[in-house]
Amino acid sequence: MSCKSAIYTANTSVQTLAVGSEIDLGNIIRRFGSNVNLNGDAININGSGYYDVSASFTITGTNAGTVNIVLLKDGVAIPGAVASVVVAVGDVVTIPIKALVREFGCCYDNNSNLTFVLTGTAESITNASVVVERI
Repeated sequence: MSCKSAIYTANTSVQTLAVGSEIDLGNIIRRFGSNVNLNGDAININGSGYYDVSASFTITGTNAGTVNIVLLKDGVAIPGAVASVVVAVGDVVTIPIKALVREFGCCYDNNSNLTFVLTGTAESITNASVVVERI
């Protein structure tokens, strides 16, 4: 499968997040094409079509409980694009998320923002990496 545009972002800084916080996606590592870009804590997608999203988050348990990471498109949860894990204090776990997102519209004026939000328990994220490819 070939892609028309792609972006790879990474953040290896420790993020201590409250419940409901957006995850900081860090910096652009690789990018080509004009359909994806990093905009603050969001990946901006533009142009109609399908976008393959693959993300990985390393959690260091600062609180015991269930931690969830949810993928949102313009603030709305994408069905099935949520990952959950039960952690104990001191646990280090990796949470992957994979989804296929559809962008509607026929021109570059139509665009959406993809964000990842932490829910469940407040935790620390020590690595966040995201790849989005327009296919």
